[in-house]
Amino acid sequence: MKVLKRLFSVALALTLMFSASLMLTLPNVQAKATSVTIGGVLIQGAEVVVASAGTVASDDGMYHLVASDAAQVAPAGIDVAQQPVSAAASFTVPLGKDTDNSMLFKKFTICVMKGGALTPASNSMYITNPEACASFAPARMDYGKKGILPDLLTSVANKNQPADLGVKQINLNLPLSKIGNLAGYDFSVRKYNSRGIQVNMIILVDGNTPGQFVNPYSMDGWGAHNNYGLNAHTSEGAAALATAASYVAKHYSGIGYGQVDNFIIGNEVNAWWLWNYMNCGSNDVFMQEYANAFRVMYNGIKSENATANVYACIDHQWARAEASYYISGKEFITKFNSITKSQGNIDWRVAVHPYNAPLYAAGAWQTGKNVSHSQNSPYITMANLDVLTDFMCTPDMLSPTGAVRTVKCSEVGYSSANGEAAQAADLVYAYLSAENNRYIDGLVISRESDHAFDIQQGMASGITNLDGSHKMAYDFYKNVTDPNVIAQASQAAGVDLTTQITPR
Repeated sequence: MKVLKRLFSVALALTLMFSASLMLTLPNVQAKATSVTIGGVLIQGAEVVVASAGTVASDDGMYHLVASDAAQVAPAGIDVAQQPVSAAASFTVPLGKDTDNSMLFKKFTICVMKGGALTPASNSMYITNPEACASFAPARMDYGKKGILPDLLTSVANKNQPADLGVKQINLNLPLSKIGNLAGYDFSVRKYNSRGIQVNMIILVDGNTPGQFVNPYSMDGWGAHNNYGLNAHTSEGAAALATAASYVAKHYSGIGYGQVDNFIIGNEVNAWWLWNYMNCGSNDVFMQEYANAFRVMYNGIKSENATANVYACIDHQWARAEASYYISGKEFITKFNSITKSQGNIDWRVAVHPYNAPLYAAGAWQTGKNVSHSQNSPYITMANLDVLTDFMCTPDMLSPTGAVRTVKCSEVGYSSANGEAAQAADLVYAYLSAENNRYIDGLVISRESDHAFDIQQGMASGITNLDGSHKMAYDFYKNVTDPNVIAQASQAAGVDLTTQITPR
């Protein structure tokens, strides 16, 4: 009995501390205020607790908590709880994870009764700690930044070259068209894990993806683009994304199918015409559509794998003047952060593709008009990663815990069309740049093998040739920390590469 009493006392104390922490997050609202602010939506055990501050009159004297799908605007949704009007109202509703009544993917708004109809009276906010209901929390395989895009062709994969190279990360692309048949992915994930290699999984909508996953704004260009937008625009789509994200995260949480530590939602999303086609008519609508889908995917992933990281992906166009077919990376991150914070801040990360500018040029260390250390630099390359990570260090961009969000260089490559020595020097510099920036959590080189289509475009970025023979870059990347290799790379570059680094 003493043990039970002690446990009860501890539980009561934790409950009081939790309630206090919720209220401490709320703004200081006077009793006579004319608005309501939701300051926290948190999972506590099997329930969701929504705390608010502020007073708005309601014809029936009640606040109504409305739970809406991602694309809905309150009062559309479900009236899930009511409380008398007060300056500090708190609502508790069942989480209902894995049921038809799940609140995990809902956003919550307090509404009041006006003239016989519900009217929004507060901001809208999602659950911000989905990891609190996670089924699994596997120890992450954060063994190093060095990575590569592997060749999955059996004859190449059987050589186990990523392990020989000493890489600690690899990427796997998962189009949602493949979600019903993961056997091949299971084999690859387990294989790389067994060699101490972390897996990053990129979630995509390709041209074979079932319609419920595809954003309606994508349909006018169906078949004409590489990838398309995720669908949280409809309730059916949001439910499909929620199911897919939860399933994949649970499947790869180290329960027999392998472990995926990092999920990247889309590819170069800001370059939307090519890589995330949605003809929304405006950047603001596009950003809201992506943010809605990201939120659903984030909550699904984190609700099954508490230790997974989730990334939004941009290309290397940073502050470049915008055209009709892309959003600058800087604007993308700024707007994404603003939308996300307004609906409940979460621990999202950034994946970037810091290719050279121009894309096919050699000299990854070079700066100039288009690549500078200014926040107005048109491009982000490995030479000025500090621009991106400095931006992520600004107060407005910090995570909910006040930490700097990490950045993964999830795709970058250099062509041997400029000469094998130039390619090798670029790879060595890229590694040095990433390794000397503490906010970079990975460098994934594209790619292990040359690809015939890429070669036709002038981008022979593999570190092995089509016939499987090794280029100079293979041995340089394998031994990238060797001072002799760094010296040889510097000689090929014509400059001491260690002097071209901007540490952070």
